[in-house]
Amino acid sequence: MLKALGSLLVFAASVLYGWKVRAEYAEHVEQLVGMKEMFLMLWGEISYARTPLREAFLQIAAQGKEPFSSFLEKAAGEMEGQEGSMGSFWKRMVDEEAGRFLLTPEEQGLLKRAGENFGYLDGQMQLKNLELYIGQAETLIQKAQEELKDRQRLSATLSLMCGLFVIILLI
Repeated sequence: MLKALGSLLVFAASVLYGWKVRAEYAEHVEQLVGMKEMFLMLWGEISYARTPLREAFLQIAAQGKEPFSSFLEKAAGEMEGQEGSMGSFWKRMVDEEAGRFLLTPEEQGLLKRAGENFGYLDGQMQLKNLELYIGQAETLIQKAQEELKDRQRLSATLSLMCGLFVIILLI
């Protein structure tokens, strides 16, 4: 009876872990979409409203998705006393907040590169760069969506098989 209960608990834990990993893969795609939306909103604020960067960050943070809305709020808050180039400031912010993002190093690199051109290029160049980053984000989203189903299926299968293997070892 005790072995059966233990086996059931191990099996349930392995299935729940598989669901957790599946959810993380889905959240990864959602964060990529959020990053693209952030770039699109920045593009709109710069092109149509001609909003200063700090105010644009705050406005987008009010409408955006997490973790990017709190990231932009923090960036706007720290911009006042910030010294040095916007590029180094933005990279530091991305590095500090990296634990909150479910982004690969390639995707974090895109986010870092996006901030390098804020503040010192004219409006048209910033818009062109944002268009470039929006296109790159779209490519990353498509790639992640293609891999999503396979990774979710693989994680569910592996967690189930690992759970069954542990059960067999315990019995």
